[in-house]
Amino acid sequence: MKNIKFKKRRRISRNLIAIICVAVCAVIIAGIFIGAKLLIKDTKPPKPEGYTFVTKDFENISSVSCLNETMAVFTDSATGKVGIMTLGGEITEKAEHNKITVCSDSWRNYRYIVESPRSEYLLLADAQTKTVTTRQYHGLQKPEMIPCWSEVGKHLAWTDEKGYAGEVKTKEVSLEPGLYPVATSLGADAKYGYIGRALRLEIAAVYENARDFSEDIAAVKKDGKWGYINNLGVTVIPFEFDSCALADTMGGDIAFGFRNSLAPVCKDGKFGIINSKGETVADFTFDIILQGENGKYIACSGGKWGIITVDKELFVPETTASTAPANNEPAVAQGYYMVKTSGSVLNMRAEADSNSEVVAKIPNGTILHVTKSVSGWSYAKYNSFSGWVSSAFLVEAPLTTASSTQTTVST
Repeated sequence: MKNIKFKKRRRISRNLIAIICVAVCAVIIAGIFIGAKLLIKDTKPPKPEGYTFVTKDFENISSVSCLNETMAVFTDSATGKVGIMTLGGEITEKAEHNKITVCSDSWRNYRYIVESPRSEYLLLADAQTKTVTTRQYHGLQKPEMIPCWSEVGKHLAWTDEKGYAGEVKTKEVSLEPGLYPVATSLGADAKYGYIGRALRLEIAAVYENARDFSEDIAAVKKDGKWGYINNLGVTVIPFEFDSCALADTMGGDIAFGFRNSLAPVCKDGKFGIINSKGETVADFTFDIILQGENGKYIACSGGKWGIITVDKELFVPETTASTAPANNEPAVAQGYYMVKTSGSVLNMRAEADSNSEVVAKIPNGTILHVTKSVSGWSYAKYNSFSGWVSSAFLVEAPLTTASSTQTTVST
């Protein structure tokens, strides 16, 4: 019988075993990490979607700030000169000027002042064309007297640096229907409320600051924070926002109004956009967001400027009081008409087109003299502005009202 020889089994190297163990552990740990990451991702509240931020065409801009509700001042990063653009980002005046600012030489009479190499004198910027004109400005930089609400006399009072300077008469100020913010004094501790056209206090002076109404909502400040009230004085969005001073040319303590049911707000040092229900539309990650128009907002993120565009389904287009219905409607006759909206303003546009530039915002109840019309649109004059308004929001004015306003609204 032959002897059977068995081959000696080779022992596995301890180093190889160690390597295999390490690899298996690494796979297990990686699996746990990926699983945990997916779980965390699924449980986090979703970030707001429905908007884009694009920096194209803003590469050479170092800063932008609101000049008024239709235009902004921008600075060229190479030259340090300033120009004008729309709130939608379209440049209307090249960056060739030293400084552009806003002043008021009488109550609510705003002027846009330009220091420019074009002239040794101050020039005026035109609010309609959003360009610098050749017109010089030699007026006051601030009003000599401002109306304040007198709690003692319970009336609106002219107020100067020395204090009370007499009661304001209705014929001394020209106000359209609506509510207007007023302070109780010119001091830092003043309280703010709202008066109506008849110069009576309609909303009590209990706020630390107040802004104009837009879309029947106004920004007011209380306990150091900004919130929003309706035209009955009821809080509709809580007081939890900071000042938007960084987005304003004057750098004052302000908050922005609503447009298309959206408003930029600042919270904990970051800007976002909310809707009129207080819901976040653009998340609070931006350094600055300016007042916008038609769903577009000039903004800065990480030091880079650009345009936020909100998806149309997330904002309310200005159809309620700005655009006409189908163009098969008959033209209206020449005559006097009253603006009749749901309470919001009626947009006056440069052309009979809902996409045309807005040249003025006309309060509900205003009497207009229509001189011509086309299907769905009427041409009229409002204060110093002329343009087209939607005929759908005009009703024939009562004869007595039309005759009393004929001298002020006829073209």
